Amino acid sequence: MQNLMELGELYKELRMARGLKLKDVASDNLSISQLSKFENGQSMLSADKLFVAIEGINMTLMEFGHAFNNYEDRAFFKLGDQIAQLHARQDIEGLKRLLKVLESKEDKKVYDNLNLLIVKENIHFLDRSFEIKKEEVEFLTSYLYGIDEWTEYEIFLFGNTLSLLSNSDLVFLGKEFVKRDKFYRSIPTHQTAAKLTLSNLIFVLIERREFDYVTYFLDILEDSVDYEDMLIITFLNFFKLLLTYIKSGQFEELLQIKEYIAMVRKLGNSQLAQHLEANLEPFIQVSACPRSN
Repeated sequence: MQNLMELGELYKELRMARGLKLKDVASDNLSISQLSKFENGQSMLSADKLFVAIEGINMTLMEFGHAFNNYEDRAFFKLGDQIAQLHARQDIEGLKRLLKVLESKEDKKVYDNLNLLIVKENIHFLDRSFEIKKEEVEFLTSYLYGIDEWTEYEIFLFGNTLSLLSNSDLVFLGKEFVKRDKFYRSIPTHQTAAKLTLSNLIFVLIERREFDYVTYFLDILEDSVDYEDMLIITFLNFFKLLLTYIKSGQFEELLQIKEYIAMVRKLGNSQLAQHLEANLEPFIQVSACPRSN
């Protein structure tokens, strides 16, 4: 009952803040009486009527949900941000402490176990001696294969566990991700997350020398960018230069990449330049190794 009253009170607060009266929101599908009872916590609106009520105050469902959550990010967004910061600092011990906190939770549900796997993957990425059980990877792939419509969580999950998947699973799920994500592309935050995940997928495929699939996903990513996607465009150009260097092995191609990264740094994005340098380094080491006859 408390949540019902809070929901109605929030709606009333948002409606009044916009200078709207009940009659301004009411329609053929939603009466003044229904709205009044909802705002006073006396009754709940059905899902379709709640959508009408939210649209009536010129808000989206996402905006209303964010307000109901005290303008705080959802739990998995907070977790993702925490993991990203620890990963960027290469703070393996910090990630292991976070893992212990998550493991201590009782009565773990599906998403709790998936979140544990995300943290483990980030530890494994920084410390290859950290092992992840085969059963855990099978649990992950089974979950991803079983979801028909991918939401922001599945994009977050897929993008943070790419290195755990086999080549065949990576390519198949990558294609399914592109296909299943179409329904949500009109949501700006979802669209941004999808493009970043696609960028990560491309880099993993480059690492694995799956060049045919790299080209396939590069074309999809390139078709999806617009003038606002400067980060994605930066990645796209880096991938193309990296592909050329890997295939040719020419020092001149390596110099072009370094010049490109220097340009990114000169434009004021030293953190992104550092990220690109870190991703380039393994390929320099590989090309520098003597080849057996």
